[in-house]
Parts: sequence; C-alpha cells; structure tokens
Amino acid sequence: MKPGVVEIIQLLDSRGILQSIASKNNAEEAMQALKKFQLDEYFLCPQISWQPKSEAMNAIARQLNIGMNTFLFVDDSEFELEQVKTACPQVRVLNALRYRDLPDLQDLNVPITAESKDRRKLYRVESDRQKIAQNFGQDYMAFLQHCEIELTLQPMTEENLERVHELTQRTNQMNFSGNRYDREVLKKILSNPDLDTYVLSCRDKFGSYGVIGFSIVDNREPRMTDLMFSCRIQSKRIEHAFLAYIVPKYLAESGKDFLANYRKTPGNAPSGRVFVDIGMEEIEIHDGVSSLVFRKGREVPNDGVIRIAVQKDSISELARS
Repeated sequence: MKPGVVEIIQLLDSRGILQSIASKNNAEEAMQALKKFQLDEYFLCPQISWQPKSEAMNAIARQLNIGMNTFLFVDDSEFELEQVKTACPQVRVLNALRYRDLPDLQDLNVPITAESKDRRKLYRVESDRQKIAQNFGQDYMAFLQHCEIELTLQPMTEENLERVHELTQRTNQMNFSGNRYDREVLKKILSNPDLDTYVLSCRDKFGSYGVIGFSIVDNREPRMTDLMFSCRIQSKRIEHAFLAYIVPKYLAESGKDFLANYRKTPGNAPSGRVFVDIGMEEIEIHDGVSSLVFRKGREVPNDGVIRIAVQKDSISELARS
C-alpha cells in the first residue's frame, strides 16, 4: 500500500464520504487484495471488470441512487481520467498522484458527526431493503407497508444543529429550495419565532435511516421556504407523508392557503413531482423560484403508508400518514 492510503480511506469514511471502486481488473483477484488489506468493507457497490470506467461510474450512481455531479474520480492513468471526464462531464477528476490532498479538498473536508460515521452502514442497510423489495414484484406499496416506516419530526435545537448543517451542505437531488445554510444562519433561524423548523429522522423494521430531512415554514403566511431530504429516502413516499402532515396543520391553524417555494432543477425535478401529487399549483415564478399554493378547503391526499411521530419538547404525538 502507498503510505497513508489506509488512514485517508478511514478518515474520509468517518466524514461520511462514500467510497467505491471503478477498476479494470479481475474481480475475484481485486477483492482478495482488498480483503488482505482489510479494506473491502469501506467500498460500496464496487465495479471491477473490463468495462470502461465511465460505465462503472454510472453503475455506482444507479446503485447508490446519487447524482453523478457528487462524484470525484481518482485514477493514476491520464487516459482513464480523460475518458471519464469526456463521457461523464459532471464528474470531477483527480490524478491519484495527489491522493494525499484528498482530506484537504473543500468538498471532502466536512465535519465528523455521529451521523457521518454511520453513513456507509446506512447505505448497506438500504441494500438489504432493496433485496427484500424484489420479493414484492410490482406491488411497491405493499413493500412499503411491510417496511413499517416511522417518520419522526422535531424542531431544530442546539443539539441537532450540526447535523442539520451537514444535511444542508450535502443534499442535492432532493433539495427543493437550493439553499445551503452556514451555522451562523441556522442559529439565527433557531432564534426566530416566526420560523418553524422541522428536523426529520426515519427508521423502519430494517434499521435507522438517521436524520434525513429538514424544513422551514414561515408561520406568518404560512409558507414553506425550505424542504430537503437525503436521497436515501427517495421513492419511499416520506416526502408525501411529511407534506400530508404539515399542510393540513397550517391550513387549520391559519385559516389561509398554504404556500411553498420550489426552485426547480434537473436534479430535483423527479422528486419535485411530490408537489403535484399533493395537489399544489404554481401561481408565479420569481428569480427562478416557483411559488406554489395549496388552497384552503381542499382535502390533502394521504395514503396512510408512513407512521409519523411528532416530538415537541418531551411530548410525543403519533399520526398515520
């Protein structure tokens, strides 16, 4: 092994940076080498074959359900770097001669939290879920019922602010506002009585997803200014369940229409279908941000798949959404 490689792999893993392999090699021999150095557990969805490395990158993205623009491809061959750069222009590349620089790169130099330390394990649990899902064939809703998903909502606090900050920095595909808040801004939001905050965590019969979402609602209008989720919960109807809970809540409390901001991008457009599914309409666009409305007096669709627990201080309320 090159000096420092093991320590760098372990450090990036502790920061919640997912690592995989795109290698032209014999898979069995390569995996034996990884096991010899006790590194095999650190790599998710390794793609070891003789296919172009760009195809391997696409396969990793599909299996992990994350965007190609979140990848950094590290290789010691200028040919491979150029091949990936040409075929996957959204992927950043780095010559492996600079491997010692990895921990100091801005996008990789993120704080270590309890959540980040477990991120790789959370993705492995997700792999187990997908294997079970295959047993349900086309009946995906039956699979979701089988999972017994519970979504917990709690306000942002000093204790969970660091995880919220981490989430706002990482989230891409399911960030419907596009906002990325630094810690000082989050502290100001925390002290603003006009802004209701929701930190979302999730678990099911297979295990915990950890903290997977964050939302801000300006209670004066009311208007949801921010909504973001980890891509780990994509396609699990969790965003539907959250909206099915908060929209009626604010309709009842305010007696007004419920509004939401949505900055549509190619990355979040598929997940943004949730607003149409819930029944929200676009009323205007300003500086690239759509203003959506759910009219008072209408019923909010609710498929009842997700159980919701609401925590306020020490009080826990349960709902079915």
